[in-house]
Amino acid sequence: MGTCLSILTQVLEQHAESSTTSDTAPKSAATTTSGSASAVVVAAAVPSSSSGGSSNNKKNSPVYDSLPNGAKKFAVRNVYDGDTLTLVDERRVRVIGVDTPEMKPSPPQPYAEDAKEYTKSRCDKTDIWLLIDGEDHYGRLLAHIFVEQDGGGYLCIGEGLVQQGFAHAYSPNKAEKPFNWDKLVSIQSEAMAAKRGIWNNFNDEMVVKTANGSAYHKRSCEHISTIRNLQEMKVSAATVMGLHPCRTCMADP
Repeated sequence: MGTCLSILTQVLEQHAESSTTSDTAPKSAATTTSGSASAVVVAAAVPSSSSGGSSNNKKNSPVYDSLPNGAKKFAVRNVYDGDTLTLVDERRVRVIGVDTPEMKPSPPQPYAEDAKEYTKSRCDKTDIWLLIDGEDHYGRLLAHIFVEQDGGGYLCIGEGLVQQGFAHAYSPNKAEKPFNWDKLVSIQSEAMAAKRGIWNNFNDEMVVKTANGSAYHKRSCEHISTIRNLQEMKVSAATVMGLHPCRTCMADP
């Protein structure tokens, strides 16, 4: 683990150097979604991070001083799980950039209920702001969710989930990265180092990745059974690289 923590320290230092202006200078949202042709895509300026929040790294605070350009207000009817909710107009929303433990099939995966409660306590039966970036193949809106804070600023739900250890940073492939991807990976590294949530007792086992893949797998995974030249590493190292667990072979608690 000493080697992984060393890698983690180097990565966090690189993020700090490379993001000196990334949290304060407006820029366009960088996600390129592969949703339907009718998907609504909003190009928006990135909001400025607040110095508030519980993160030791102020640049990694999930609270922003202001909303991004293009964010629109909606009302929530129901929160399904940590990363999925339903609006009062019956449209479903999937949070971009994160993947929370699954509530189904029963019993829920570890920390699935914690993730749901985190989102529900902040979004249910209230107004939220969505920065919409298309739709997925299920017809759900893909969006960043922001909620107003009593003390000022707007909490990014996805970043908050990752900070608490209730979600993995998640991107389907290397071509589809949300505007805050580097920040999500950095927040995730902090959560792992602090052993929050899913990182509290995680098994730092050996896993493998393909040359261009965005996920890590067990060597027995059916998705990589015909692939040669797999790279082997520990889960902690894969996490620092921004890889996410395979949703098939790594799904079991």
